[in-house]
Amino acid sequence: MAMSRKDLPDECWEIIFSKLHQQHHSHLESPSLSCKRFLSITNTLRTSLKIFTDPALIGTLSTLFSRFPNLDTICLRFFPNGDINRLITDIATSDLNLESLDFTGNDGLSLESWRLLGSRMKNIKVLICWDLRTLRDIELVVIADSMPCLEDLDISYPSNDFGSVPELQGRSLGEVGVTDSGIEVVSSKLKGLRKINVSGNEFLTDKSLIALSTNCVYLTDIVVLKCLLVTSDGIEFVMRNSTNLSLVSVDGIGFGSLDDCSIRCARNISTLEIHDSVVPDGYLHLLAKAGIPLKSFTLSHCETLTFSGISSVLSKYSSLKSLSLDGIDVLTDEKMSDLSQYLSALVTICLDFCVNLTELTFFKLAKNCPLLEDISMMGTNLGGGEDEATDIVKNPRIKSLNLEDNSNLSDECLAKLASVCPSLEVLIVSSCKAITEKGIADFLKSCSKVRRLLIGDCEGIKNIGNGFELSKLDFLGATRSGIDDDGLVVMGIDVSGS
Repeated sequence: MAMSRKDLPDECWEIIFSKLHQQHHSHLESPSLSCKRFLSITNTLRTSLKIFTDPALIGTLSTLFSRFPNLDTICLRFFPNGDINRLITDIATSDLNLESLDFTGNDGLSLESWRLLGSRMKNIKVLICWDLRTLRDIELVVIADSMPCLEDLDISYPSNDFGSVPELQGRSLGEVGVTDSGIEVVSSKLKGLRKINVSGNEFLTDKSLIALSTNCVYLTDIVVLKCLLVTSDGIEFVMRNSTNLSLVSVDGIGFGSLDDCSIRCARNISTLEIHDSVVPDGYLHLLAKAGIPLKSFTLSHCETLTFSGISSVLSKYSSLKSLSLDGIDVLTDEKMSDLSQYLSALVTICLDFCVNLTELTFFKLAKNCPLLEDISMMGTNLGGGEDEATDIVKNPRIKSLNLEDNSNLSDECLAKLASVCPSLEVLIVSSCKAITEKGIADFLKSCSKVRRLLIGDCEGIKNIGNGFELSKLDFLGATRSGIDDDGLVVMGIDVSGS
């Protein structure tokens, strides 16, 4: 006798719905609307909730916290001061057991809210405070006191209004921003800290890095961008003493003064990101000799780089999965052809603003990097290749292309790119003003799996449907493009307002 839907136990339905949820959370919408039983089961599967500013939601969010009892991650972004503190009260008085909170872009939490949150949510491990309007030493001390289980802390780019220098007279720096004193308290009380991002805190010096490296022995990730008082001495101390370090991201550093001992001591580094720094060949040669387990490498807008230095690193780390070489003028199609022979394991590559690179580099990467899934060549010279491309090979692994701001990218060149990427899902061609609606329509015919398309500032694109069904497309970004109501109708989008 066949088992009916009602005979299946909840545990079986939970397994089925879990598989759907793993594919995409939206796949649970239809089952949840079919009956109360399915609604109850699907509610228990949701573990994360992301909420952006919406005054209409205030006062009703507490019902969501009750509806999804297994939430462990909540993201509350861009709420004004009064609203965010009300939401914190709702969260703290709920029965949730949160592990991750994201307060990106909020006006700032009151000290009372921080204390309340810490007193009720004892298991918070991840706290994101990026672009928080108010973040000072006093807030850091409360966070360190009330959230002892923190492992991942992001306090980057606070938007404190420091005002003019005269206004700071008579006030300690800790009253207007985060200082070394605040970081020293954090490092002494949160000894289990593994990841920290202190970018954009302009009062921090090498003392903060020394405190973190000394007190937080489990530290694996440290991101220090736009901290103008941090020097190579602080970076060298961290690399020498933090034996568990796996990710370092820095900018504005003179790497010529770092010796080979600091590189060899950082034996576990798998991700190294260097931005806007002076990186001589000598350092790159030392890095090549160090033999660290590097899997992701970034050189972005750095000075004194040469092809010899870059080649020495890439030839030694042929198992790289991710590579970013942004804004490097010495790179040409010919040189990238030489480098591509070392990149057979590459999954993602970013070559943004390498102005001498054309579609010839794209074709060479697609051929020589069989595992490549994501290519970004924003602001390059796609469409400017002088030689006719003959070495065009399909790469079905490529899923995402960012070709934004390529003024020479033509319909003809776009068609060649389409022939390489039959499985493409994401295409960004914003500000590629030479592309027309025919070019984008032909591209979508060839790459029928595209689900995200960004064509902003492409005035020559009036529509993208051209009479065929866009069955896979679920996101279209067309700000300041040529698409109007008539273009939407061609694409099958109802503009009547009914």
